[in-house]
Amino acid sequence: MLDETGTVVKDPGGKLNIALVYPNTYWVGMSNLGVHTMYRVFNDHPGICCERFFLDRDKSIESGRSLQDFHIIAFSISYELDWIYMVQILMNNKIRIRAHDRKGSPIVMAGGSAVTMNPEPVADALDICFLGDGEPIVDPLHNAFAEGNNYDDFLDRLADVPGVYLPGRTFPVYEGEAIQEFTGPKPVLSVVNPITSPGHTAIMTEQTVFRDMYLVEIARGCPYRCKFCTAREIYSPFRPVDISCMTDLLDDARVSGKKIGLVSTSLNNHPQAPELFREINRRGMKMAPPSLRLGMITTELLDALRESKVVGVTLAPETGSDTLRTAIGKRINNDTILEDVHALISCGIRDLKLYFMVGLPGEDSSDIDAVIDLTKRIRQGFIHVSKGNKRLGELSVSINTMVPKPHTAYERSEMVNSVEAKARIKKIVKALKKESNIAVSFEGPKWAYLQGLLARGDRSVLDVIIEMAKKEANEWQEVLRQWPRNPDYYALRQRSREETLPWSFYSLCGQGPASISG
Repeated sequence: MLDETGTVVKDPGGKLNIALVYPNTYWVGMSNLGVHTMYRVFNDHPGICCERFFLDRDKSIESGRSLQDFHIIAFSISYELDWIYMVQILMNNKIRIRAHDRKGSPIVMAGGSAVTMNPEPVADALDICFLGDGEPIVDPLHNAFAEGNNYDDFLDRLADVPGVYLPGRTFPVYEGEAIQEFTGPKPVLSVVNPITSPGHTAIMTEQTVFRDMYLVEIARGCPYRCKFCTAREIYSPFRPVDISCMTDLLDDARVSGKKIGLVSTSLNNHPQAPELFREINRRGMKMAPPSLRLGMITTELLDALRESKVVGVTLAPETGSDTLRTAIGKRINNDTILEDVHALISCGIRDLKLYFMVGLPGEDSSDIDAVIDLTKRIRQGFIHVSKGNKRLGELSVSINTMVPKPHTAYERSEMVNSVEAKARIKKIVKALKKESNIAVSFEGPKWAYLQGLLARGDRSVLDVIIEMAKKEANEWQEVLRQWPRNPDYYALRQRSREETLPWSFYSLCGQGPASISG
């Protein structure tokens, strides 16, 4: 039985009934601030009743109703692999997968970061895709449902709403496997600016990663231009939340008795950070920071970490090579990283988590050696500064394979294959295995490969998503082997500058779209 505070229970009669579905477990879904935000804004509308579903909860949390009882099924998709679970949930509830087979009964829509980056692999399964910030869809969705005479009229009323993409009205034209153009209207990204009502914890539960935190969004987007990163592209422009819009939430966080979890791409580039730290301290609260931007470890930040008795932080060097780090758009050198680590440990930080990637464009064996060398240098400084502490902390090193994501500078780049990625990771793991106080973890390159397939795929990929949804995760590689198409075509290959990309009919961060006809 769930123990929740903040659950909204409404009489569904006479209202637009929306099933908000996170296609992963309750534990994962309730750790997602987007779920909290959309649950809150949907239920703030008097004409909407919104209830939650998760992969491991086949009935709604609020009333125990079935998925088929809702007018609209709204999926929140943060990660490409969750598309498989999305299809699985539809299957388990005997809901037809493809939109043209359902004819709006029920209406299935999806939003979230993975959908905003490239909705095409699941486009044929969705009546509506929503691109960008989700909050503005609430009123248009309710009005279209209340005033529309039929399914087509409902879609007509949404067609010009920013963020709305109707896959049945805009679609690719193929010549063989290659997309030649797109026909239909071009969607426009939804952007909330300024953010006056930031995302925050709407429901408190012990069954989540952040059970000891009250989450508050302090900024959306990112001001930096790292070539591999999607955050800037999805949520552009960078929009720090003014502190005047956070004070009530800080008070709510204080009343909750929990730490305040500050949510952003990087805490230390908020223009009002020192004032925010003072407001938190004035309320006698402790904060939990997001990943810290290297090269911006200020005195005010260090004081705030010390006041909150923060013992662990996350840093992302990405690579150990200054040259490669500059090439990927992250202009921070190793000396600065070591200075920042020294400052953090000196102010009481005990544990560090470091994020590295393999498979970056231009990477060679010397760059892998540089990851090993930098980690060892961080460890040496770590031990030197920590000397005399009762407990020596731990360096957690997380290694992932770089996936060239849509709309980033690397969207057309070749992706390193699983065999080579595994060899590079293995070299790092072996070199650090004998070092005390270092724990190394990594995502299997085969999962990164699958992510690449789904992230860079087109509508043809839905076929294999459906087949994987019928199987357990340990059978997905076999499904790929049996697929008549070559998955390397979508996951690994370099795209030419002339190729029309599946996601190129709309633009993020000011990039130009492909040609549109019709």
